[in-house]
Amino acid sequence: MPVAPTVGVVIANHNNSDFVGKAIESVARQSVRNIRAVIVDDASTDRSDETIRACLSQLDDGRFRYLKLESNVGQGGAIRRGLAELDTPFVCFLDSDDLWYDDFIIRHVAAHMNADIPVALTYCDSHIIDGDDRMLAGTAWWFDAIPTETSPRKIDAALIPRLDPKTGELAWPTNGEITFHPHWTPGGATNSTASMMFRRSFVDLVLVPPNEDLRLYVDFYLSTFAALLTGVIAIHEALYAYRMHGRNKHSNATVMGGKYNSSTRPWESVRTPSLKLIRTVLESDAAAFRTAFGEGRHAEAMALIAGEIDEPPPAEETPKPGRSGVLGRLFGKTDPSPGTP
Repeated sequence: MPVAPTVGVVIANHNNSDFVGKAIESVARQSVRNIRAVIVDDASTDRSDETIRACLSQLDDGRFRYLKLESNVGQGGAIRRGLAELDTPFVCFLDSDDLWYDDFIIRHVAAHMNADIPVALTYCDSHIIDGDDRMLAGTAWWFDAIPTETSPRKIDAALIPRLDPKTGELAWPTNGEITFHPHWTPGGATNSTASMMFRRSFVDLVLVPPNEDLRLYVDFYLSTFAALLTGVIAIHEALYAYRMHGRNKHSNATVMGGKYNSSTRPWESVRTPSLKLIRTVLESDAAAFRTAFGEGRHAEAMALIAGEIDEPPPAEETPKPGRSGVLGRLFGKTDPSPGTP
């Protein structure tokens, strides 16, 4: 019988000495043992290096490797450095202030190996915790959220956790539901970097901008690309904890209930530059994308992004030789007629 693929993990850290040890330990506890992990310290100025070395020494686990960068390259650059140490067909990126639950990897691998449709990205829901591991919310409200709600609705009893009165621990019933989203939509949302598992060949194809253009928000960049070109699969269960500790680079707001704003920074100031960057990559590497996904899917992606940034797509050109279509062998080159998925 076939066996599951090896999964690579990159933990990119910058000045998260209070939390990076817990992140590393959560990877070590994964129920799937066939993993390879690289911790990349992005020139931290706190005690991160000391914390990481102490944690790895205590674990004494040959599956882990450590890289300490002398100059800061940002989230995208740190992830790329970690990927250079891995040759696994699937990869995940755990933010160093978050932590995975024990079945994170096994559930993602199972979703990727479904017998319906292969995708570039699977992602899951999350719990929201504070700096002391205490729960703030049982879900990221934007995960597969209903865009508009105007009427009362019941909340499924299966979504309500059990609370142990002696230990205070919360436990939710297992939810095996997954949903395939075949196309990108402007109002759609996945989740943070730590929620995701990617096909490595896809990441290699799209993670090409200079480090200075991807210092943050790699999750939005990669997940938008995946939704545009292959569709994505949502796992309807919180398989990790997203930490809002007061020093987050993005989520610096307070959970007050409802569809709260996780950041005080206007989302459009993040979204629009990211979409423009995606448009640039789709255009400059058009031949590689057409080879991998077909002319129809590439044209559809270009049109969707252009519509969102109010810029007309460029006139079609004769495809030029580009990078080899590694993903074409995974997903199949589609009929070149416009709009074909």
